[in-house]
Amino acid sequence: MKQRKRSVLLFTVLACVLALSACGSNGGNGKTGNGAEGDSGNTGSGKEIRLNVSTNVVGEQAKVLQEITERFMEENPDIKVDFSAPGKEYENMMKVKMASSDMPDVFATHGWAKQRYGEFLEDLSGEAWAAEISEAIKPSVADESGKVYVLPMDQDKSGPTYNVDILNEYGIEVPSTYEELLAACEIIKTKSGGKVIPIHIGGADAWPLGQFLDFFATPLLISAETNEGEALLNGTFDWNKFDVLPQMLKDLQDKGYLNKDVLTSKYSDSAKAFAEGKAAFTVIGPYFIEEAQKINPELKGGLMPIPSIVPGDTATFAGGEKTTWGVWNKSKNMEAAKKYVAYFAKPENITLVAKSNQLPPGLNGVDIDAGQLTEYYEKYKDTRVLPYFDRVYLPNGMWDVMCKNGQDLLSGGITAREYSENMKKEFERLKVAN
Repeated sequence: MKQRKRSVLLFTVLACVLALSACGSNGGNGKTGNGAEGDSGNTGSGKEIRLNVSTNVVGEQAKVLQEITERFMEENPDIKVDFSAPGKEYENMMKVKMASSDMPDVFATHGWAKQRYGEFLEDLSGEAWAAEISEAIKPSVADESGKVYVLPMDQDKSGPTYNVDILNEYGIEVPSTYEELLAACEIIKTKSGGKVIPIHIGGADAWPLGQFLDFFATPLLISAETNEGEALLNGTFDWNKFDVLPQMLKDLQDKGYLNKDVLTSKYSDSAKAFAEGKAAFTVIGPYFIEEAQKINPELKGGLMPIPSIVPGDTATFAGGEKTTWGVWNKSKNMEAAKKYVAYFAKPENITLVAKSNQLPPGLNGVDIDAGQLTEYYEKYKDTRVLPYFDRVYLPNGMWDVMCKNGQDLLSGGITAREYSENMKKEFERLKVAN
């Protein structure tokens, strides 16, 4: 009898020990590992945390992001970063991920933090670096409620570029209005005897045509005090007013201000012509200068704001966010993701990223180190920066419509009126689809 009691007691104690051991081994959830199940990606736990990080940035700029990532992992050995830079496939990849609600822990928003990715992004306003966001970039990455969507490592300030030596040779001041730009084109065309192309566009690639139209849509429709912004947003815009924009592009061609091979030239051809002193203006953006300097290191390129069109208006830059990191608001590795983003917010890392793009930094307290472009960012530091037209006023998918119709316009396939009709039709279709 005593032996039987001892056996029961021993079994009871053993059962309790096993139960307590099981509870302590995995917190009762039956799973262990890298933060994917309920540990919020807490760092310092001794477990390896895997962060999925993805960017649209390519080339040398992507290498800079990856090098900073390598240093982050060296300093945080419990965090492994799976870094991805898929290039031109990035946007399509992200569309699939949004549809399936399966986003990377940290990702780049390539100009669409608020409009496209806003509902997927964690509010980062509580991060220490958030108080240092430059006032110029803040409207693009934060909203009126105070939510901060992303870390802006640099800020896009984009406008036409010009060959400084050509403008000096022909005594031309940097145009601040579209009429002044046309006058400059006429002087260059006439005085050079056709040897210098006033404006070079690589239309075979389509997107440089879209860039022209996107640049000048803002001074035509948005930047003046009386504008069409609200009508575009609420769907009451009269698309007959849009005719002016494609007609501007067609007139440049008809007046001989564009390269004759505009529809067969590529972006690389524009860089070559610009570098060799055969083109005075481009409508691409400041990064184009660096591209041309690979061909001619002695090239002196200048950056200018987008000339105004409406009387009484002033020139503007197109821009906003450029290189960013945002955190998926459903990430199971939240703490580690925020730590990764905060690492990039260090002044020395902000400097590296901004310098790689030759752009001003997105945070205060970091000096501009943009090579020869530094003087232009400082010269135009008070010039208004408005978002790219398509990012705010056109539904997703309209960029391709603008570009393709630009090619059709210059080939004579459609008129300016038909261009606007096509825009209206696709605008209404995509507005519903989105």
